[in-house]
Amino acid sequence: MPLLPKPNFVPCRKKRNPKFFSRAVSRLGLWTVTNRKPVMSKKEKPSPLKKLLKAWTSAGPEERQAFLDLVSAEVRARGAAPASQVSEPVPEDAAALIANGRYLLPSTIERVEGVMRARKLSPSGVMAELGFSSRDASLTRALAMKASLRLSVIAALADWLAEHERQG
Repeated sequence: MPLLPKPNFVPCRKKRNPKFFSRAVSRLGLWTVTNRKPVMSKKEKPSPLKKLLKAWTSAGPEERQAFLDLVSAEVRARGAAPASQVSEPVPEDAAALIANGRYLLPSTIERVEGVMRARKLSPSGVMAELGFSSRDASLTRALAMKASLRLSVIAALADWLAEHERQG
């Protein structure tokens, strides 16, 4: 039985223009189908801010002033407060916060370690008291390496801390 060329090779009968360097000729005189022209990266589209800056530089002085008047009129119409007066709201139970998102606050870590020392508990013992598996090392990682915790563990830990601090 004669040997047939592999299916990814196509016989090339005519001479190709060598200006496309992405195509390669095999030693058998065949063009490989897998070596196609490389995909060119697409040009990034300019962001709206870049478009605005380009339009600003090409605009004349009267167009710039008209734009500034328009923007200031919109700000006055909205009644927006200056950015310096806006502040982040502080939650009412700020003293009860034990975590920032999924990460324990440093003060919370100190409080948990204080209760653990007083009761001679390990992090696995605390997890067992919280109702989770004692093999779960997430509290250990959170205390030692400031790793994240599941939200259910944080909620249970908040109740556990409040209960133990009430007891003294």
